[in-house]
Amino acid sequence: MSKLTQIISLVLVAIVSIIIGYYLPKKDTKKTNSSTPVLAENFSTSLTNPVLPYYTQMGLDHSELNSFRDKLEKYIQKEKKSHPDLHVSYYFRDLNNGLWTGINERETFSPASLFKVPLMIALLKRSETDPKVWTMGVHYKKADLGDIPEESGFKKEEGKFYSIEDLLNQMIIHSDNAASLLLLQFLGDTAVMHVIDELNMHVGNGFHENTNFVTVKAYAGIFRILYNASFLNKEMSEKALNLLSQAKYDKGIRAGVPSNIKVAHKYGKRDENIGGGKLHNLQLHHFGLVYHPRKPFLIGVMTRGADVETKNRVIKELTEITYKEVDSQTKENSHHKVFAE
Repeated sequence: MSKLTQIISLVLVAIVSIIIGYYLPKKDTKKTNSSTPVLAENFSTSLTNPVLPYYTQMGLDHSELNSFRDKLEKYIQKEKKSHPDLHVSYYFRDLNNGLWTGINERETFSPASLFKVPLMIALLKRSETDPKVWTMGVHYKKADLGDIPEESGFKKEEGKFYSIEDLLNQMIIHSDNAASLLLLQFLGDTAVMHVIDELNMHVGNGFHENTNFVTVKAYAGIFRILYNASFLNKEMSEKALNLLSQAKYDKGIRAGVPSNIKVAHKYGKRDENIGGGKLHNLQLHHFGLVYHPRKPFLIGVMTRGADVETKNRVIKELTEITYKEVDSQTKENSHHKVFAE
């Protein structure tokens, strides 16, 4: 078994360090309708942001939010008084204008199942030049995978053929570990490592299941490249986000956002086997793109310490604080605009 496979079979981890440019969808000038934003003819000579008409016409709020960092910090401090061993890192980015805020954003954690997202990206990247990948598949043989823990796995039948599409769905929607290893074997270490290098991610020497080496800010970059379609093409970025929006995990960020608001999200859980078939949760993380109608945003929370119920609740309540601030402030901005007109 290769070094990469050994690491992923233990904890499914990777380090993410991503630097990307700012992307906006390009307008097809040949086809327009009443919902298509039209830029001013002199946009190329404008000294102000030439894409502002897009925001106005699409009902998006480009204004800067008032800081709500103090509310987040007070909440985290309150929780730490009750749970002294609790560590929390938080990241927020306004996807309309790129402004962000972070709390303990340089603290390192073990990403665990968050590695399934870059593995998905590697598969989708291959499909851009090899669409036949979706007609391929593998036969499931439990003995080939060893005794891997499942978080919320999708039950498989011994010897049954599973298409690559099926395995991708299982890996992202159900956070299935066996599907992850089957996809890794299908893609091969070289192909996956190539994409990891392209994304500026590194699995270094000496990393194992107890290593903390990824930050909340660094990992958030992977969701930004999907939202901005800056690594995968638009079709494959859309496919990735559509899968993430179907994730069955209904706690954390998903529980902190109204059910009618779409969220593309992935959680990661780092457990320790304490014997007797029991697992002790050491770390719990959750990242998501929240599609607020006026101001979509990216949120990430990484935690360790305390019990799993506390960590889930902390992620949920930090998300609630964030969503309520975005919602109330953009409502106020909308009222001010109407009044001004």
